Amino acid sequence: MFTSTAPSSRKLLFTLLLGNLPVQAQTDLDRLIATSAALPLAEAAAAMKVPEGFSVEPIVGEPDVVQPIAYTLDDRGRLWVVENTNYPNCPGEAKDRVLVLESTNNDGKFDKKTVFWDKATFTSGLAVGFGGVWLGSPPNLLFIPDRNGDAVPDGEPQIVLDGWGNQDTHETLNNFIWGPDGWLYGTHGIFTESHVGKPGSTPAERVAINAGVWRYHPTKKLFERWAEGASNQWGLDWNDQGEAFFAACVISHIWHGIQGAHYERQAGKHDNPHLYGDIQTIAWGRYEKAAYCGGMIYLGGAFPEEWRNRFFFHDIHMNKMRCEEFVRDGSGYRSVRKPELLSTTDAWFRGLSPQYGPDGGVFFNDWYDKVPCHQQREFTDRSNGRIYKVVTKAVQPVKVDLEKASDSELVQMHLHKNDWYVRHARRLLQERGADSQTTAALEKILLENPDDTRQLRALWTLHAQGALAEPSGIKALDAKSEHVRAWTITCIFEDGKPTDPLYRKVVGLAKSDPSPLVRLRMASAAQRMDPSDRWELLDALASHQEDEKDRNLPLMIWYAAEPSVASDPVRGVALLNNAKITKLQEFISRRITSLAIDDSQKAAPAMAAISATLAGAASPMRQNILWGMLAAVKGRATMAQPGGWEAAYQKLKTDADSGVRSDARTLALVFGSKPALDELRAVLDDPNAKVEARIAAIEVLAVQRDITTIQSLVPLLAEIGPLRSSALRALAVFEDARIAPAVISIYPTLDAGEKREALNTLTSRVQATRAFLAAIDANQIERKELTAPVARVIQGFKDKDCDMWLQKNWGSLKASTEDKQKEMERYKQFLSADAILRADLDNGREIFLARCAVCHTMFGKGGKIGPELPGSFADMDYLLQNILDPNAVIGKDYQQVFITTKSGELKAGVITAEDPNSVTLKTLAAITTIPRTEIKSTETSPNSMMPEGTLTGLEEPQIRDLFLYLRQASDPKK
Repeated sequence: MFTSTAPSSRKLLFTLLLGNLPVQAQTDLDRLIATSAALPLAEAAAAMKVPEGFSVEPIVGEPDVVQPIAYTLDDRGRLWVVENTNYPNCPGEAKDRVLVLESTNNDGKFDKKTVFWDKATFTSGLAVGFGGVWLGSPPNLLFIPDRNGDAVPDGEPQIVLDGWGNQDTHETLNNFIWGPDGWLYGTHGIFTESHVGKPGSTPAERVAINAGVWRYHPTKKLFERWAEGASNQWGLDWNDQGEAFFAACVISHIWHGIQGAHYERQAGKHDNPHLYGDIQTIAWGRYEKAAYCGGMIYLGGAFPEEWRNRFFFHDIHMNKMRCEEFVRDGSGYRSVRKPELLSTTDAWFRGLSPQYGPDGGVFFNDWYDKVPCHQQREFTDRSNGRIYKVVTKAVQPVKVDLEKASDSELVQMHLHKNDWYVRHARRLLQERGADSQTTAALEKILLENPDDTRQLRALWTLHAQGALAEPSGIKALDAKSEHVRAWTITCIFEDGKPTDPLYRKVVGLAKSDPSPLVRLRMASAAQRMDPSDRWELLDALASHQEDEKDRNLPLMIWYAAEPSVASDPVRGVALLNNAKITKLQEFISRRITSLAIDDSQKAAPAMAAISATLAGAASPMRQNILWGMLAAVKGRATMAQPGGWEAAYQKLKTDADSGVRSDARTLALVFGSKPALDELRAVLDDPNAKVEARIAAIEVLAVQRDITTIQSLVPLLAEIGPLRSSALRALAVFEDARIAPAVISIYPTLDAGEKREALNTLTSRVQATRAFLAAIDANQIERKELTAPVARVIQGFKDKDCDMWLQKNWGSLKASTEDKQKEMERYKQFLSADAILRADLDNGREIFLARCAVCHTMFGKGGKIGPELPGSFADMDYLLQNILDPNAVIGKDYQQVFITTKSGELKAGVITAEDPNSVTLKTLAAITTIPRTEIKSTETSPNSMMPEGTLTGLEEPQIRDLFLYLRQASDPKK
């Protein structure tokens, strides 16, 4: 098929679970490892089902191409392919290849193969442009010069950036794509830690990224983390209006790409502890938590018009190319499911990244492997890989060589219906640089073309060339199209604050523009300014009460405001008084209060100003401010009383809103008010008070370590209902001989949730733990209640008596590798598929709730320490490996942390947030915030929060019941 200039390549297994944790796949229980034989290339293409009028063409397959992890099409329509035969070894050996496939007859058939480079190590990203080839090969982003485009390197690879991590080799830098603004974009997963910078950069000069979207400017040599959060992104693209969208794994599958956004994370915490909220997914539906790869918004022009602007991505386990459409929702979008473009019954199909080409057809690479899961490394077939193309009758071979086009011809390509031409023309014009004729032609499109998508194309190229002049920018800010106005703001703020005329124009728009999308771009743009220069723009954005319930704007405005408030809290109070958005009122007061905890003298004027605001504001604003202040002091018993508080408190005590009165009293207690303490004690002891009020009193008094509260809490253990749970939780903070006997006496009567609270209390201090173990010996508590997570907590005391008890009655929580393998084989003997399917599903659910739901949620039931489990687990080896050997693959965000307080309390869990003043910990019972002033020691375990021994004490039928429940694709109770 090919005339080749290189030897045959090496091969390997790439398993492609694009997340580090269990994920939902097919509802078919026979999914995962393929049991059918692999199909030849042509037969595999024929087995693919596409809509009427579409077909699939095989392009290339093994042995000509293997393990095609990334590919791209250059200006001549040549197909550049990276073969990653090192996976999972990173960096691996210098043996992988970059291939160039070419159609010499211009018939769409790639009949020539050239090896551009054959010394690549683990490589996951590829782009071509600016005189060479860009490769993502951890720890480096490489550039290989090829100035004349002859597919022969002009020199050795250059390290452009280094510091890319490889802890999780399917979550490092990937999915390279040139953005409309002239930057090279890529994505990055959550369980790989990267600290990126130019070679020789100091740690302070580097940019940390462990989940999100990044970009690099090819001529300015700048690197940025463009957006942060989500999970493992492997697919990013822009629609006709220049709105970005990306796909992710394990958590929700579709996200609106917003510059400067901080998204909900699969695990871990944001590096800024003062974000106070996450941008959420735009996804719909249940299949959103599977394993996905790739991302393309079709703008190729050859498919029927209804397919344009739809987002395509691969569903790895379901062997499909999914399709979704985006509908405006305020400043953002929501996703709507559409029929998939492609599906196949070939269980080996592992689609990666779709891309449309110059003929409008959609290429996609296929890893083609019998296993989809990266843990299944015992299969070592490394010989596979294919590339296909989805076509219609409108897809016809074309001959392209855009490098030979004149500047004028490249400008005219901005009007082409196939955005492939537009993108390549833009990049070529960016490479060539601006001239007066090109600028004039682009300005004419920007300011006169009736189609705003064409206006945007011209705007992006002018910006990429550095040719967007102030007069054109001002005119573009008056454009009829909200998209043009919004993108103009993004362009003129790229380097920080724009010229004064442009800035004055934007501030005016911030006050009056009716489009929330425009305001969203302003919130992103404000983040690029110096914090001291943002106030006028922030004031204007914060004044729009209509944005109160927008899915993005309150948070995005706060992300821009936070550093400004931190650096000038007095000015922050002025912003607070002007803000008409609830979250901003709450977050500003929270941030200033946290500053006061860290440095009361520096923040004193701002805190006094907040007191004055509380005295004069109406109830809704008072409540928002109090919520923010209480969030800042959560877990603290005391802090300095701010100036003006007494006067404010006199008015807050008489507020018509009972919530305001209650929250103000709680704050007064933190500020040292003895009357407030007496009032809370009275509420707790009043049987006629509302249950909610008594629970709130319990929580506050527990934070205060009010020892007299114990005499009120112990009697509540006899009550059935929420008061008992609150009392159980609160008693954990006290060390008193009355507590353990009282809890042990009622333990058999507790429900599952209450037992979690009770176990947390009984294992919070050494003496209580000894009493708990003695109760097991005395048959007061059943031995099965001591689960592996609780045993791991007890080990944290490092108490000789407790450790001896565990060794005698429980056994080791850390077996040898050989022992684990024997244990796995033993379980597999009685866990055959037939045996499991005859198990008791209801009992399996109860075992899950008792054993696993302490940490994991499944079908909406359980705890939040570990990741949510979506079910559909049919692979026995996968389940046994993760349950019996949970430390084999562990993200640092799931390592257990033991915190010992100065009062002797032990808290064990995973850290979800921390700032200079406190640490927030997810424990087996609850989320708790611990002031740093109360922490005696912190120890991070090298082990996963999920302990070994989860199945200890279960009989064979019970284990089968549990595994049957874990195989369910939906809640059997529904």
